[in-house]
Amino acid sequence: MAPQHGWLTSPARSQASSGAGKELPLHLITLILSHLDSVADLARVTRSSRLFYYMTLPRLYEKVTLRSYSEIRYVNGKPEGYGSGSPFAMGLNTLVSRTFTDYVHSFRVVGEWSEHDTDAYNKGRVPDNSMVLQVVMRAALDKMKNLHAFHWELNTKPLQTVYQGIMGKPALTSLTLRCPTTRIPRPTTLIPPLPNLQTLVVYNMDPLCYPDDISLLLATSTRLENLMMHWSPRMRESGEESVNLMNYFGRAYAAQRSLPMKRFAIYNLYTRNQGEGMDDTLDTSKFEELTVINSMGTSDPITVFLDDTWRLNSSRKIPTNLKSFRGDVIDKELVQMLSQFKGLERLYLLDRVRSSKPSSTTTTPSTPSTNTPSCMASGATGTPVTEYQCKSLAGDYLAVIESNHRTMRHLLLSDQWQLSDDTLFRLCQMCPNLEQLGFSTAVPPLRSFRQILHMIPKLWALRFLVRPGSDLDEKLNNAEDDMHVFALATELWRPEYANLRYVGLGDNMIWKCGEIIYPSKKPPMTPGQENSMNSRRHGPMRRLIKMDRESVKHIEIWGLDSLEFDPSFP
Repeated sequence: MAPQHGWLTSPARSQASSGAGKELPLHLITLILSHLDSVADLARVTRSSRLFYYMTLPRLYEKVTLRSYSEIRYVNGKPEGYGSGSPFAMGLNTLVSRTFTDYVHSFRVVGEWSEHDTDAYNKGRVPDNSMVLQVVMRAALDKMKNLHAFHWELNTKPLQTVYQGIMGKPALTSLTLRCPTTRIPRPTTLIPPLPNLQTLVVYNMDPLCYPDDISLLLATSTRLENLMMHWSPRMRESGEESVNLMNYFGRAYAAQRSLPMKRFAIYNLYTRNQGEGMDDTLDTSKFEELTVINSMGTSDPITVFLDDTWRLNSSRKIPTNLKSFRGDVIDKELVQMLSQFKGLERLYLLDRVRSSKPSSTTTTPSTPSTNTPSCMASGATGTPVTEYQCKSLAGDYLAVIESNHRTMRHLLLSDQWQLSDDTLFRLCQMCPNLEQLGFSTAVPPLRSFRQILHMIPKLWALRFLVRPGSDLDEKLNNAEDDMHVFALATELWRPEYANLRYVGLGDNMIWKCGEIIYPSKKPPMTPGQENSMNSRRHGPMRRLIKMDRESVKHIEIWGLDSLEFDPSFP
């Protein structure tokens, strides 16, 4: 698989010198290189020798990301690309002029593109610099023979030129599109069919900002398994009814096709349920993962009249094969849905106070924001769901989990539900397969939790939820971190916690559980003082390593507990 440009073009030496010893077998080198995931490390290894050059070059260009900045950035007092063009432009030049594009499987362009002469849009013409961008992108795409994923995340939209470039890619299975957020007139494009498409992500959709038409793409994507749709939060914040779902699914409904999706995620949906057959377009029996964020909730008086149409007009088709649900609305309708099927494995109930910072400003159409606002937070945006209403549903949720979903593996509950020891004991008794658990309690029941762990031996991530602004939150913030570490370290050394690897207290205190540390010499203790602070200080402890939220984002009860939109999917 040597590149066509020949051996003599390699910038590295041919092989190691005789004094460096015998080289490793190729299969061992391949195994070692497979563990490199940093682009900088791959680039350095590529320049080390000719052997590594040819073995590492395909991995170096397997995933290409070009980022554009609206302003010039400076490094050591000099602008990036000094003596040449911007890194974004030079990256495109490399893809067009060299043969490295044969290795590209994933191509992503992201950032802010500086458009000049935007007044040309009002006169019916695309500005030259935007048109040149489309032409160069098309030239780069034409050379990517093995392209599997294409991500357009620039603040300017792609034109027909780019869509024609990806039409001829039979291996393309993933497409991500970022819609414009300005009301400048732009040409709208009917996105052509991509028959082999499996993943589609479209975000920042706003009908007033000239988004492209995805209806034909949805109607012809017979292999589509993952669909994520994110609308601009502006419409919910201002109560503007401008979204019509038939504009997206109308062609599929006319062709009597049901989208066989396994994963479906919607953000900021604010539209009326017209009862025009939308339930027949989405094959809910195939759903395995469902995410509903800031959509169809009835907590805001501004949006309640449209949101209620989903409750009144819905045919209530039940996703009987659902394995995962993630949402930020706690209502009776969700309890009724959970009571009509069995086998749910992951449930994440997000709290809008805990998961995001409340926003006091309304996003304008000219601001490219992907943040999902907090519409449950009190403020000018509406009346929040009362604490009593939320707590009254706790028993219904726990009852349906214990009766229908004993297969639960990941469970993140609301921090408004303070579970007693008996309630927690019964929940864990009914769900013995729990691996990750997040719940709230008045005081972390560490001693009673020893007995509970016998019923959930697979548990390895535990999170004690603390509601921001509560009395317990203030006490934890006022106490020193050493006190929390000492209390946990002197408890988690016991054999019952042997499988526990991560533990969290509140939002910011997260520890990774290490080995057990035994004292070298324990001083004699007075009878009756075995459980005193001095005795525990000289007894065995569990080593606890402080972690931040970024380090544990791969753990679902922390990583998925956020209302911030992430275009990576699934």
